[in-house]
Amino acid sequence: MTPHMFIQPRIKPREITRNTVQVNVVVVVDVAQVLATGSLDGALMMVDNSVTIAGDPSPGRGTANLATQCTYGTVVNWILQTVAPYGTPLPIEFVDIRFEEQVCLKLGRYGDIAWDKSPDAIPGITPSYNYWAGLVMPDLPPRLYPYTIELKIGDLHVSVSTPSLDVWTVPAPSAPRGLQADASGIITGEIG
Repeated sequence: MTPHMFIQPRIKPREITRNTVQVNVVVVVDVAQVLATGSLDGALMMVDNSVTIAGDPSPGRGTANLATQCTYGTVVNWILQTVAPYGTPLPIEFVDIRFEEQVCLKLGRYGDIAWDKSPDAIPGITPSYNYWAGLVMPDLPPRLYPYTIELKIGDLHVSVSTPSLDVWTVPAPSAPRGLQADASGIITGEIG
């Protein structure tokens, strides 16, 4: 898989507004290649919806070396997307996402089927939209935080330890949003 498979924006944002609410990291896996080789080498790529302070995509976008740009308080969602022959999805799931130190609060799996509340659900048939998420801890020192993703495909367990979260602080704006620095956008006078 190659990064050019994903559409790149033609323009950069005029003002960089960091997505401090949430960032989605999509983990794309070529399941057939993993099953054939027993490895994620060349069979995994990652993309996200974050940008650098210069407005460029996160470094490593489209590779296994993605450095997702975020700040403290950001919710990071990890989502699996598979590429399989003939469009047939094969069962794959996150087993674990772990950092060398605590980086995210409430890091864990979300979105599983509530079997006790879903009487019509059929195991192996009813889709489960599980994903992993975590909240980047407040006051985390700005730097790269590498992490490991462990996946399970059937009985095969594979992992990758090359992605990271690039946590940095957002500089305070020099002027309130929506106002021009020279105040030319302000209308004065009486109403009525």
